[in-house]
Amino acid sequence: MRVGVQVGESEAPLPWRCLFIHDDPICVETESMNANLCFEVPVRNWMSDPVDSIGPEATVRDALETMKSGNLSSVPVVDDERTVIGIVTLGDLARLVLSTDRLLDSDFPHYEDCYWAVDLIQRKLGSDRITTVMSENVATIGPNQTMREAAKQMLEQKIKHLAVCSDQQLLGMLSASDFVRMVAIDLGS
Repeated sequence: MRVGVQVGESEAPLPWRCLFIHDDPICVETESMNANLCFEVPVRNWMSDPVDSIGPEATVRDALETMKSGNLSSVPVVDDERTVIGIVTLGDLARLVLSTDRLLDSDFPHYEDCYWAVDLIQRKLGSDRITTVMSENVATIGPNQTMREAAKQMLEQKIKHLAVCSDQQLLGMLSASDFVRMVAIDLGS
């Protein structure tokens, strides 16, 4: 990383301090209290890579274990060619747990005493294929699109994750936490 001051045509220093990551500037306006980050850097600079992913044959338990071990809030589902065919998020898993709980509450008022209830929960959260839980409509973005475009897409679609793809192949993931990381960079170092 290199830090420098952006200079305009007059060669007078502008009120910007820039941090360069992979030769792309991330600029912060230093003369105002409101930091104005330049979101014109490519997504590839901030995406998570390599990406933990699972295949369509994976179970819900596999997804949970992958998410837990990687401290992830989502995991993409990819085929053998690394084409994204789905995504599993914490929201998807919460909906699964709530639907199982509602089933037990509504149809079986005395399930606490039944072994089959434990079996149902273990089956639902253990051996069900991930394709029964995943979201199939995965929002994607290209690696050369800007962070501004990514932020706009995430806001418009009300999502927290974007699969970064080139020619339909998964390259990385971009999440809301990547924007937090971008803003939180110590520009003085």
